[in-house]
Amino acid sequence: MKRNAIMIIVALIVGIAIGLIGSQLIRAQQAPPTKNKGVSAKTVASLELGPQIPELQGRYLRGRVVTFEPDGYAAMHSHRERAGFMYVLQGTFTDCKSDGKCVDFQEGQAGTEGKDIVHWPENRGTKPLVILAVDISKEP
Repeated sequence: MKRNAIMIIVALIVGIAIGLIGSQLIRAQQAPPTKNKGVSAKTVASLELGPQIPELQGRYLRGRVVTFEPDGYAAMHSHRERAGFMYVLQGTFTDCKSDGKCVDFQEGQAGTEGKDIVHWPENRGTKPLVILAVDISKEP
């Protein structure tokens, strides 16, 4: 009787472990998103740079507050012509690259987004993720 109970407990533990490992592998192998889900952005400031710096004619220094709902994400995109940085105001910003590797940025941390960045951000948390995104853009 005790042996059967021990076997059942061991089987449950092994099953749970396999399920957890499998779910992480599936998540890591998912294709990058092609559309946004649960993301909203509000431009809070924009400055036309051409009058300030002639070489930047047609570009704007833009600040946006971007909110990602829980399980929200942005489509994979490049910063080739839109360099900038982001600062995490609330939540955890999970930054995933085209090779599938992801890095977390916590509240109070910042990251840069240069011309070689191709990524998609995610909110894997249970509360909204809010960031301040500042970039040099063709759009105000």
